[in-house]
Amino acid sequence: MAKLGMPSVNVAFEEAGIEAIERSKRGIVALILEEPQDTITKLLTDHTGTDNSTIKAITNPFVIFTTDDIPSELTDNNKDYIKKCLIGYTKTPYRVKVYLQATGDEKSSTSADKFSATLKKLATDRFDYLAIPTITEAQCETVATWVKTNRENKFKKIKAVLPNYDADYEGIINFGNTSIVTKNKTYTPAEYTARIAGLIAGTPMTISATYAPLAEVIDCDKHDLDENDEKVNKGQFFIWFDGEKFKMSRAMNSLVTTTQGKLEAYQTIKTVDIMDMMYDDIRQTCQDYYIGKYTNDYDNKCLLMSAIMGYFKELEQGRLLQKDYSTIDINVEKVKNYQLEHGLYTKEELADMTEQEIKQLDTKKQVFLTAKIKILDAMEDIDLPISI
Repeated sequence: MAKLGMPSVNVAFEEAGIEAIERSKRGIVALILEEPQDTITKLLTDHTGTDNSTIKAITNPFVIFTTDDIPSELTDNNKDYIKKCLIGYTKTPYRVKVYLQATGDEKSSTSADKFSATLKKLATDRFDYLAIPTITEAQCETVATWVKTNRENKFKKIKAVLPNYDADYEGIINFGNTSIVTKNKTYTPAEYTARIAGLIAGTPMTISATYAPLAEVIDCDKHDLDENDEKVNKGQFFIWFDGEKFKMSRAMNSLVTTTQGKLEAYQTIKTVDIMDMMYDDIRQTCQDYYIGKYTNDYDNKCLLMSAIMGYFKELEQGRLLQKDYSTIDINVEKVKNYQLEHGLYTKEELADMTEQEIKQLDTKKQVFLTAKIKILDAMEDIDLPISI
């Protein structure tokens, strides 16, 4: 009988690639908002509206797609944060997930672990960017550490927008303004993180948020060009005035210190977004369609590589990856190390084998792969000498 292989895996990865292109157009923002406890209690239970009709209870968290979904019972500030988040950029965020937390007393408002219970709930949810409009300096470190722990140890590639916090980490966007003025209100940088998170989430991955205009802003802290360059080099993402309009700076995260394996590409918001998306897609699709479902022989490894390559090709077609550059193969060096560590072959025996023979060796439950891709950045720096 002919071997049919793994069509479900191939289809799943192709669909993941197609969905990735669609998903790259918009993202999900999580907002932690504070409300009086009696307001939260009212929202979570059926109650009577102003027209004497029964209003069905919402859940905590609840999801916002448009301004029509904003509960009327929220404070004006919280309604405004959600509206600002929904502005987005070329698109609105795909959705906004609102987590309500009871307003605490004056002492708890500056506590470093003020949002810990809500963050614990957030850790089980799916979102891209987090903003907390009432966050204080004392809580930024706690939130940044929580983001880093989830990204590094818990397989959750989440990010947060924090006000004036030098995290030096790709998962934290350091919003670097000190004051933002619109026609109706003056905002602190913490309050405006909701707007910035929505702007990033509403930026398609085929472009960047660099120089994204903010039509609602009429004033902010201003700096000369050298100072703006210095702010960018410090890993800040901020609003600046170009002489005519207010717009965002270069779309960078807070990573300043580059290391081997984490170079300049990790400093751009766009590149990290694409890396995170690919990590999530490949990990989840492998879990759902491959792990535990097929024998770990060479033929099935090849079929898995073919499926992942199909995913890469979809991203190339979507202009997220450089066309005809992506590759995937079995990691020969890791297969060799596995054989040596488990005493299956000696160095001399492995030296006598061809690379193809090594690729076909049994690795029990382990699958060692290696891939190469090139993520496309947005056009940002134009060099055009003109001779006359």
